[in-house]
Amino acid sequence: MTRFLTFLRDERGSAIIEFLFVFPTVFLLFAASVESSVYMMKYAMFDRSIDIVVRNLRLGVYGKSFKHQDLKAEICKNGMMAGSLSNCLNAMKIWMQPIDTGSFAMGSTTVPCVDKAYEINVGEPVPADFATGTDNNIMLIRVCMKEWPMFPTTMGISIKMPVQSDGAVTMIVSSVFVNEPG
Repeated sequence: MTRFLTFLRDERGSAIIEFLFVFPTVFLLFAASVESSVYMMKYAMFDRSIDIVVRNLRLGVYGKSFKHQDLKAEICKNGMMAGSLSNCLNAMKIWMQPIDTGSFAMGSTTVPCVDKAYEINVGEPVPADFATGTDNNIMLIRVCMKEWPMFPTTMGISIKMPVQSDGAVTMIVSSVFVNEPG
């Protein structure tokens, strides 16, 4: 019994116990703040890139013959920071349709995103997903980009964004523009 009481009174190693309780919490908060900061920076760059591309689209810089893949390449070229061009192209999906000015129906309310479980279709999407419209059409464009977290365990803590079944977080940007005549 005496040895047991001596063991309980011994204070050697007590700092380690405090460290083991405090360190995981502090590290989780640090990782969550880093993850949030990187995600917000990527989102701001993605949004700006789409603004630049939509402005050029509206002004007719790309001409009438631009394709879905050309638009994706321009968005990736104008603002994506890390990663290769092919990763950017494969993680993004664009939905663009004219808005019916009679009813101002905005089309599909769901934003389609890339499903990594299936093979990436590098060709042009179906007309229901991507249409360039004609002169004076009001166009609605929605772009969805998937990002994978650096620290997957902190995603639920750091930001409240749509998380996909594969663990990716989606960045969704919408914009409206008018096709200029001519």
